[in-house]
Amino acid sequence: MMDTPPVALPRSLSWDMTAGGDPARRYRLALAWPEEPPPPEGYPVLLVLDANPCFATAVEAYRALRWRSTAPPPPPALILGLGHGGGEGYDPPARQRDYTPPLPGQPLAGDGAEAFLDFIASEVLPALATRHPVDRTRLALFGHSLGGLFATYALLARPGLFHAIIAASPSLWWEDGLAMEAARRFAAAPPAAAAGTRLLVTVGGLEESNNGPRGPLRVSRRMIARARALAALLREAGLDTDFLEFPGEDHGSAKLHALLRATRFALCPAGETL
Repeated sequence: MMDTPPVALPRSLSWDMTAGGDPARRYRLALAWPEEPPPPEGYPVLLVLDANPCFATAVEAYRALRWRSTAPPPPPALILGLGHGGGEGYDPPARQRDYTPPLPGQPLAGDGAEAFLDFIASEVLPALATRHPVDRTRLALFGHSLGGLFATYALLARPGLFHAIIAASPSLWWEDGLAMEAARRFAAAPPAAAAGTRLLVTVGGLEESNNGPRGPLRVSRRMIARARALAALLREAGLDTDFLEFPGEDHGSAKLHALLRATRFALCPAGETL
């Protein structure tokens, strides 16, 4: 069989970056752009973590919404995927390094969620802006699982950086629910910078199922209960918050439903049915 070019998405490209020039922290970025020119204020942006497995799905979900005629479509926007270098779907050690928040009393090192946030804010977004005009007031972030934990951390630690956060099946069990403690402190005195931020928390209806060999682990992690509690806590604190549970979906399949909702939530007019 003759070698043929790999399948590629139209109007898309990818490139590699290193964080702070550190070759050990290499990332693969993927970008898709619309046919339409940018509005005067620049394109809105949906930043999707774990780009290797998630980027193409997010682009297709967004473009499907653009093609529909039953409701106002989302505006022309950029879909930016941020993944770890290499061709594998996931890089577990790198995800653990980048997506997990610092522990209480732990000095901020050159990696971890805080350093990853710095990389996004100070290197990734400026690099994007050299390619297309960007509306910095309309940046949205999607993360699933440990990426959902990071998305939660981004909201709590850097309010105002993103106008919309989608925390899909967030790993709130990490370090015995440490993120929930941070959310309670945040909710007790919401910072002014968080005003206007929208939050969507999603989870699969089978994520606490006791079936199969991983059943006891799923039960102990309380994914559904913790996700629902996070949404309720931040809603009561005044954030514009939605919670969606996908019946019949497990941790893996719930990601696909969350990506479809993420494009709609992040880019369509507020208040449109999810």
